[in-house]
Amino acid sequence: MKKYSILAAALMILFTASSCVSTKKYNSLNAEAMRLDSERIRGINTIASLRDDLDESRQNFDVLSAEHEKLKNDYKTFLETNSEEASRMLIELQNSQEELNKSREMLAEREKHVAELEQMLRNREAALEEIRRKVTDALLGFEGKGLTVTQRGSHVYVSMEDKLLFKSGSFNIDTQGAAAVKELSVVLAQNPDINIMVEGHTDNVPYRGSGQLQDNLDLSVKRATTVTRLILQNNDIDPSRITSAGRGEYLPLEDGDSAEVRQRNRRTEIILTPKLDELMELME
Repeated sequence: MKKYSILAAALMILFTASSCVSTKKYNSLNAEAMRLDSERIRGINTIASLRDDLDESRQNFDVLSAEHEKLKNDYKTFLETNSEEASRMLIELQNSQEELNKSREMLAEREKHVAELEQMLRNREAALEEIRRKVTDALLGFEGKGLTVTQRGSHVYVSMEDKLLFKSGSFNIDTQGAAAVKELSVVLAQNPDINIMVEGHTDNVPYRGSGQLQDNLDLSVKRATTVTRLILQNNDIDPSRITSAGRGEYLPLEDGDSAEVRQRNRRTEIILTPKLDELMELME
């Protein structure tokens, strides 16, 4: 029978707060975020494996129950014809009853555990859909203006093109983009069980500015922190919920050098994930 240690495969990674991260740290954070996308599939596979174990346990319990019933019938027969053999079988019957009781308790515990995990996963999926719906409704007025809301794996992505947020080479947010971020912050304040990751992305054209920024990586970090600070102007949002990171040109949506591709790659993504504390505790 499989060990319950398989549950460890479904552990999930929570984001920690930061206003600006080093290259090494934000690469690490993104790797964990990408890994979280696969955890949804792992969780489903874990449930399937546990269900296999549960089916096997039920079969074993049925066999044990049948053997116990046969032993009871044999005991009744020997009780009438052979008192010595009946005494020996009584001890076996008592031992069998104890084993049957333990097996019944273990089976009930496993059934409860699987049911709880399945409910947690259903709740998580429902939470993701609810987040997507609320964010879509709140940002409806920005549809067709460089803003999209999608659900991918374990996250809801609010993607804002630079034409909505920033002028070329700048990390000062435009008025219309600021309005969109503020509308989003209202939803985030009303839903405290959502973790927030803000990622800045540029195209592959080298940064030609001067001053405090050296390259696209610096620019993407500054844009992410600009959006983060704007979100945190809403005092109802706990800063520990949010992480910001810059990806430069290293995670494009599309490969290519056309103006259209570059425009799509220049974006800021606000990645929303339901907190998984309860699920993690149950997995442990």
